[in-house]
Amino acid sequence: MKKIFYTHVLILLTLLSSCNLLDIKPVNSMLPVSVEDFESVLLGGYPTSDFFINTDLATDNVYANLNASASVTKSYEPWFIWAATHQYNGIEDAYWRQLYKSVYYANTVLDEFSGKIPSAEEKNLFETVRGEAYALRAYCYFYLVNLYAENYATENMEKPGVPMPLSAIDVHQNTQNNVRVAVGKVWEQIEKDLDEATKDLEGKESKSRYRFDYISLQAFKARVYLFMNKYEEAIQAASYVIDAKALFDMNEIQSYLDGLSKISNAFSFDYGFIDTDYRNEVLFFVGGKANQNPYYYGKTRFKPTEELLNLCKRNSKVVDYRRYIFESNADMESADYVELGPTVYRMFATQQSDCYYIGLKLSEAYVTRAEAYARTGEKDLAIADLNRLLVTRIKKGDYVALDNTSFTDETALQRVLEERRVELAFDGGMRWLDLRRLGKPKIQHAYENGQVYTLEQGDLRYVLQIPESEQQNSPNMPLNPR
Repeated sequence: MKKIFYTHVLILLTLLSSCNLLDIKPVNSMLPVSVEDFESVLLGGYPTSDFFINTDLATDNVYANLNASASVTKSYEPWFIWAATHQYNGIEDAYWRQLYKSVYYANTVLDEFSGKIPSAEEKNLFETVRGEAYALRAYCYFYLVNLYAENYATENMEKPGVPMPLSAIDVHQNTQNNVRVAVGKVWEQIEKDLDEATKDLEGKESKSRYRFDYISLQAFKARVYLFMNKYEEAIQAASYVIDAKALFDMNEIQSYLDGLSKISNAFSFDYGFIDTDYRNEVLFFVGGKANQNPYYYGKTRFKPTEELLNLCKRNSKVVDYRRYIFESNADMESADYVELGPTVYRMFATQQSDCYYIGLKLSEAYVTRAEAYARTGEKDLAIADLNRLLVTRIKKGDYVALDNTSFTDETALQRVLEERRVELAFDGGMRWLDLRRLGKPKIQHAYENGQVYTLEQGDLRYVLQIPESEQQNSPNMPLNPR
């Protein structure tokens, strides 16, 4: 089924004219032909809308402030109350749409490059673009299988995964009778794509933090291997990232904080936490304008939980700078306090228009490696990684290194998971994905009229339902049980 894409003009024109879901735009009003043209095609395939942020509504990181006056976006509610379907009134599933759109663009490049030998002048760019295409496809299938299928586990390998087209010709709006490939097969393909991407991107110059490069690829590999319980491989990939980059010392923001008349003015409007040099920790930005997330307005309905904030306030005499990401600093004596509440999400500035979400960052490599160490009986190495991280998060003079001798294997893992929760809160939907692999714990959400909604331990709703559009296109496709 693989064809040389630019020789099949009719196919492309058909897609361009009839498909508003997975269309490829001509380059400079012409069909893509050169390697540079297909680089432009691939750039159009990187996600430009979020495909994860609503999943945080379903986690223990978010609560509903029922005293807030801001109107509620009704499409958020199914996520927060764990409705049988996350599609509000049958609206399009934007997550499924975005991810398969990106798969289509990646497949288009891989179809074109298959079996093609580039010239010496084109070789470097050819391999870079091909490597990015493999990485992007793996990234999308990682999210698809972690959203719409059961988590990676021995007992789930033969269960229905997601449709897995490996050619652009197999992905378009009117595809009928798609088949869900087994969970294990999807993970196998993710690994294969990562291996191909590694060969192509090694030694290549980084183009942009909005594109995959070798370092961000290793960070993603560490994530994938952790989810697959391949701890030695996770340690190896995470170590490469840790050795290649330096953490941001949050003590550097102290002079900025000292110059403020009120700490509540620290991060809001035109200046978010991401606007400090913390942004240098980000390896890969993804998913659209981050100032459109639902958690950061002072009077919004859905906000970070105090439990999350309190993980940054373990000791009242110790300043953990991460508290400023989640703390509203609202005056408890003010008339607005009940409505504002103790928390808000200040990672992004409310008025900033050009900042994407965090897709991968350096600190994830630290908590990934620490978890892998903890799970392989190396608790001392796990605590050492936490100390390397925390010394950059806690105010000088307050910092006291964690004593590895005070931890058991079990409590070391627990502390690692707590730091992971703080570091990755609201990043790439990671909390929802982590909860799935960490036993699918029971969660309760209090909502309007005093009603409490419960997601039971191991609840089937930890798997999103196949979108209604796909159910119509593929009526024989098995649905996720409810």
